[in-house]
Amino acid sequence: MRLLISLIVALATSAVALTVAALVLSGFSISVLDFPIVVIIFAAILVVARAATETIVDKHAHIVSSFVGLIGAFIALGITNAVSSGLTIHGIGTWIWASIIVWLGMIIANLLLGRWIFRKLTGRPTVGER
Repeated sequence: MRLLISLIVALATSAVALTVAALVLSGFSISVLDFPIVVIIFAAILVVARAATETIVDKHAHIVSSFVGLIGAFIALGITNAVSSGLTIHGIGTWIWASIIVWLGMIIANLLLGRWIFRKLTGRPTVGER
């Protein structure tokens, strides 16, 4: 159940973050028709990449672990770009900015949207909301 909720939150926040990156960066585009597929691929890869990266990073390395999401976003963008014709990223600057924008967008969307989705699906408050 927790994995399913994590995937739903990842799908929602990925859609928001990828949309923001597409609107802000001229070298970053997502085909409207392929948007759902791009979001699904990106979110699934992001969940796996984030979990893999977290296991690699020492839990006590707080500075490094705060960038796990950034690394995961970069990896997920790279693989999604490679396997989907619906996402196009041109230029190293766009790659860097896309990773940062998607990472920050997911943090913000997760803070705002993720907690709401969690409450709706579980009927319970998130940690810190009791």
